[in-house]
Amino acid sequence: MKSEQLIEGLSDYVNAHDPFAVMIDGPWGSGKTYFIKKTVIPRIHTKHKVVYFSVYGYASLASLKSDLIGNLLISSLGKQPNEVDASKDVVPFIKGTVEGIGQKLASFKALAETTEKFIIKKQLCAQKDDANPVLIIDDLERVSREIHTSDLLGFLLTNIIEPYGYRVIIVGNIQGIRDGECKEFTLTREKLVSRTFPFTYDFGNVNQEFFQNSDVDFIKDDANWLLKMINEYVQHNDNPLNLRTLEFILTTFKMIDKQFHEYWIKHSYGRLDCLQIKRSAFANLFVIATEYREGRLTRENLTVIDPLLNTDVFFFPHIKDGEKMSMAEDITIRYHDSQTLKEVIMYDSSVNEAVFNGVFRAQNFINMWMKLFDSRSHHSVLGRLANFRNLTDKHLKDLECQLIQESQASETSINNILSTINMFIFFENNGLYLCNEKYLPKFLKELKDVAANSLSDDASLYNPDYIGSMYTTLAKNTDALNQVKKILQLAEFNQHKQKTEQLVNAIFEEDNKTIRKFDQSGFYTNIFREILNSDYLPRDILTSGSKAQLLNRYLHFEYIRISNSKDFHAGEVSDISSFIIKINTFMAGSSKIEKIDRFNLKELRNTLTNILNKFEN
Repeated sequence: MKSEQLIEGLSDYVNAHDPFAVMIDGPWGSGKTYFIKKTVIPRIHTKHKVVYFSVYGYASLASLKSDLIGNLLISSLGKQPNEVDASKDVVPFIKGTVEGIGQKLASFKALAETTEKFIIKKQLCAQKDDANPVLIIDDLERVSREIHTSDLLGFLLTNIIEPYGYRVIIVGNIQGIRDGECKEFTLTREKLVSRTFPFTYDFGNVNQEFFQNSDVDFIKDDANWLLKMINEYVQHNDNPLNLRTLEFILTTFKMIDKQFHEYWIKHSYGRLDCLQIKRSAFANLFVIATEYREGRLTRENLTVIDPLLNTDVFFFPHIKDGEKMSMAEDITIRYHDSQTLKEVIMYDSSVNEAVFNGVFRAQNFINMWMKLFDSRSHHSVLGRLANFRNLTDKHLKDLECQLIQESQASETSINNILSTINMFIFFENNGLYLCNEKYLPKFLKELKDVAANSLSDDASLYNPDYIGSMYTTLAKNTDALNQVKKILQLAEFNQHKQKTEQLVNAIFEEDNKTIRKFDQSGFYTNIFREILNSDYLPRDILTSGSKAQLLNRYLHFEYIRISNSKDFHAGEVSDISSFIIKINTFMAGSSKIEKIDRFNLKELRNTLTNILNKFEN
């Protein structure tokens, strides 16, 4: 039903003598309240006194009735619906009259209450000679569980419409009425409601009513792009636009836009691509916020979208009929059919933070965007390959060969290489690998080079559970998986060894800044084995001018003072014992050790012994 048709139908109703109510029925968040306040009330208020009343938030029918009658009285005295403090003018009128009677008849409080009701009833009945007063009841489906919807409707009929002649417009979502009340509600509604108007928000009004009224320049200036993206989503999913969700998205993006602005005041990185970056952030926000507001995405299940994070390749080898899709795949099907969104979409955890915690880290998003998107082309070859179903055989073959040829020439990530291997194995298994070159050796060489230079932050490069969920086709190919495992575990071992060398070197160089950095990162390693298997022992400890006191200081902080250090270093017992033997042997065979060196070595040996005793206990 078009907006003008609905307005015409409501106007006919309020101007007629229909002794019933009418109802506006539409989904939650479809813009009913917005339409009522911005369009309906201004249109009919020129001829009629109008009271807007939401039943949401009332714990009992008695309190709801009391406030509703009070609002009707305020309106009958000529007050505007938006005059919140108008009740202050009404209270003396009622209170003075009732208290005057009460002072004379103090023992007859019931009479005072009756008099109050009489005054209100007389005032409301007096309106019948004027244009029909209008009462709008909103949020019917959100009424408290303590209030039966049928009781509320019955009250409106017998206590508002029949005695005072009000034209009542009920606004709600019939589908949202509680299951246990449906039958009773239907019977009561048939007695009260003469017509029900279906409501659908006019999408064409979004630009003027939301985007052009925004104080965010991006929202106003790029409104056509935003409208196109949202419209494609609505059409693909055959869903009405949820205005409450849209308001939440716009409010959240205002905070995101502010963080971008503050970052670019101080930094130039990414500034030239600010429009595309903001489009990607809005698209990311649109998906996550919509999933959150519709109840599919929660704090508890947020990890289900991990396969979508930090990549511009959204490929799921889902081909079996009846096979249940993952939530990540389901999201891509629901949203990525929009070509406008698909051109810019990426997912970053900083947007999740914005939705769930109201905090946005602009630098994180910009850094990830710059890694994933080339400013000249917003789709990598891998991204285009993921859309293989829409390609010709020749195009698919060209892209496959191009990706193999560029495997050693472009900067990429471990995840992108694993996605590529996963995709090519899928192609091969299904007769879609059309390039003549052997792909796996080249991609494995690329993986080896990238893994060797990656910064793992002490996170495991090879995680079988992660690979099993993210790269299902690769995980089922035993030969390819074992080669990937060998490469990643070797790179992880070498990285860990390199970091251990950096830590030990920092200890003997008194580089407290580096030591603190390792400590804060949660890095754990067996420094004793590193010292025993290298030249640190003869060069820095078992020598004249020993640096034993530096190692001793570090051990006190990291082993003695930390109560649960055994949980992280229990496997080091044999190396600590070997270390003590080395010190004892050196001290016994070197009679010319200076007293200070001997003292420092003894302290180190005592600390090592204390660590052993602590671990044994």
